[in-house]
Amino acid sequence: MNLVEQRVIDFVAATASKEPTPGGGAIAALTGATGAALAEMVANLTFGKKGYEEVQSEMEELQTKSEAIRNRMLELSQADADVFNIFMNALGLPKNTDEEKIARTAAIQQAYKDAAMVPFEIGELAYHIFDLAEQASRKGNQNLITDGIIAAINARAAVKAAFLNVRINLSGIKDEAFVANVTAKMNAIEQDLDAKEAAIISLYK
Repeated sequence: MNLVEQRVIDFVAATASKEPTPGGGAIAALTGATGAALAEMVANLTFGKKGYEEVQSEMEELQTKSEAIRNRMLELSQADADVFNIFMNALGLPKNTDEEKIARTAAIQQAYKDAAMVPFEIGELAYHIFDLAEQASRKGNQNLITDGIIAAINARAAVKAAFLNVRINLSGIKDEAFVANVTAKMNAIEQDLDAKEAAIISLYK
């Protein structure tokens, strides 16, 4: 199933169904994609506007960066569903002999890592949306300042949601160095999420 080519109504219905995918990771990616899209919209609606002549080049850069994140987030939404299926396939591998048990364990451990790293990329990428949202809110078309701010709100939600999915997968990984490394990176990103969001929200007076 290609999630990103579905109609919105079908994507949401699939999420609500008894099927395990799309799940929280895919939703986190979609939330990030909409955040990037809002920043991109502000840029597009600042182009050619009177009074914004001096920020046209910045808006062009904002549009380009936002579009790239939006597109990657949609890819990651699909990737999150795909890695879940890989994990389920690993669980279904035979375990009748010692060799099969070793191979199955290795496959499950790799699947856990893959299932952790997809939402990690989602969260890491969503974190970059804050800078785009701030630029959109500060320098973009001020009639759209709330759209720029909502981009930041979505970015925070995407980071938090994605990292929850990372952590539940890390709980099954036996590689302690891997777990420690990823956890440290998430902690570094999450430590200023609230402050970043609050700073951008405060721009609307």
